[in-house]
Amino acid sequence: MADRSAARRDSRRYLAGVAALAAVLLLGAVHALEAQGVLDALRRGVEVQAAFRRGKALYDARDYRGARDRLAEAVTLDPGHDEARALLGWSQYFLGEHRAAIVTFKTALRRQPEWDGLLDGLGWSRLRLARYHLAVEAFRAALEKNPENTDALIGLGSARFELGEYETALNPLRDAARRLGPLAGAEPSELATVRAKLAWSLYYLDRFDEALGLFEQGIRMNPDLHGLHNGAGWCYLRLGRKPQARAAFQRALALRPDYQDAVEGLRQLGG
Repeated sequence: MADRSAARRDSRRYLAGVAALAAVLLLGAVHALEAQGVLDALRRGVEVQAAFRRGKALYDARDYRGARDRLAEAVTLDPGHDEARALLGWSQYFLGEHRAAIVTFKTALRRQPEWDGLLDGLGWSRLRLARYHLAVEAFRAALEKNPENTDALIGLGSARFELGEYETALNPLRDAARRLGPLAGAEPSELATVRAKLAWSLYYLDRFDEALGLFEQGIRMNPDLHGLHNGAGWCYLRLGRKPQARAAFQRALALRPDYQDAVEGLRQLGG
């Protein structure tokens, strides 16, 4: 009997030891897996940041194709990298991939609904696809988030212009032109486009003198833009100043010989 009791005690001690050893081994395995997970996460984080930094550098250098590929890699590795996704959307936009850009901007907006730059990008992508009413919605939302977003202001005026809503296009275009006007030095390239749209809006509202003033101002700053000479020509024509109109249309055609709007202007003048 004593021998059997001792054997049972030895067996229990053995089993307890085995269980303890198994627990130690299991705990070690868990710790190893956790450590491997941490290492994998760190490695992935390094890869994400490397892809993002490279993508941003390419974006800043206007290599949008290269930027798109690197930023897409960053987003694939880390779907929560919102800055990478935002730049991916703009890269797609500048590559003319406007439908893809819309999807990217909308996805980013679900995580960052307060980022006015995402709404601005969504607006421009919609505008390029002639979805003007939807573009207006996006630009207005961007300006509600950040009234100082001049690019969204330009977009709002541009979308209104494309819709033929010239009266409502005036204020955003005027505000944008005022903001873009430099205190000194060369004008930013965007200002010529904004001024031209503002001038054409006034022209279509039959405010020919005001429109002419803006076209002439634009010509002084950018004398080689054929569209400005053409616009001035149409204003001169509507104001009955035919010699000046003819000269303006001829100058537009000298800069761009196949410009049909200027050809039509000369036709209305009698050749």
